[in-house]
Amino acid sequence: MTDVQDQLSHTMLPAEHMALAVQSFSPPPSCTPTPVIFPPEDISETYTHASYSKESIPELVNNDQGNWMFSLNVPIPDEMVYPTLTSLEYTIKYGTANGQGTSMIQTSILLTKSSNSSSNVDSTRVLDGITINTPKISIYRTGVGFPPQTLNGVPTVCLSSVPAVKENCNTSLWNHYVDRQQFLPHVRIIEASRLYLQLHVAATSSPIMLRSLVADVSAAWVEDLQGKALHDKIQAVQMRKAVAESKRAENEQARLQAERKSAQAKLARYKAEEEEKSTKKKSEYDQLAKKLADEQTDRHRIAKVQVVALAETQSVAKKVADAAAHQLNIRQG
Repeated sequence: MTDVQDQLSHTMLPAEHMALAVQSFSPPPSCTPTPVIFPPEDISETYTHASYSKESIPELVNNDQGNWMFSLNVPIPDEMVYPTLTSLEYTIKYGTANGQGTSMIQTSILLTKSSNSSSNVDSTRVLDGITINTPKISIYRTGVGFPPQTLNGVPTVCLSSVPAVKENCNTSLWNHYVDRQQFLPHVRIIEASRLYLQLHVAATSSPIMLRSLVADVSAAWVEDLQGKALHDKIQAVQMRKAVAESKRAENEQARLQAERKSAQAKLARYKAEEEEKSTKKKSEYDQLAKKLADEQTDRHRIAKVQVVALAETQSVAKKVADAAAHQLNIRQG
């Protein structure tokens, strides 16, 4: 018993060492992590969607064309300033019935710049839907691939391309190929552009072969905040410039109107002065005419008085002569 106690006393740690050991193996203080807020408050995403679904593709019914292509236009939000494609997800479900052999499939996501040509609307975009009789061209060192349908002279970038091979079953039952992809391209659109999903299929076909297709594309977009700030700043500068030009035009219009009114006032004043001068001259002419008429009347009156006086003088002289003659006759008688 003593030996056991001695062994225990030799194996036990001192008290201070036991305290340190307990302290060393004590669990760390608990801390609550800061949660991540979703969705982010400062980023507003816009989603666009495009889809297509045909149980039996009508363009390929009773058609032994094995090479064909499908295009689907994915909308780009036009209300955004420099929209940035942050995420794109698509699902392709391609089915065949009464088929044979294998089908080569290639799914591509294309981003093209809108053409500036306005002469032909059809030439400015890749047409949606089914296009048959597309060429099968070897574009890789090995294997066969399909060139994306693009427009001559229009910049194009392929964001994704997925090749695949589908086994066709020679039965009336549908068998399907499914392709689902999601990627984060983070592409900023700075000019008018178009986004497409294109599906190329090459297979050994027959008139009884049926083909179905379901395509669904979703895209997420965010607005370039710095680009929007710059765009808003440019718009504000343009607005201020337009306001200044409008104000300058208004001032110029007001100046021209003031000059026109001043010219009209000067013309009216000139006409009034000329009319006043004419009236004054007419008054002077009238006064002169009246004076001449009065003078002529006075001359006529004086002449008349003179005539009357002469007549009276002649009458008096006659009377005097008659009286003298009468006196002479009396003396002689």
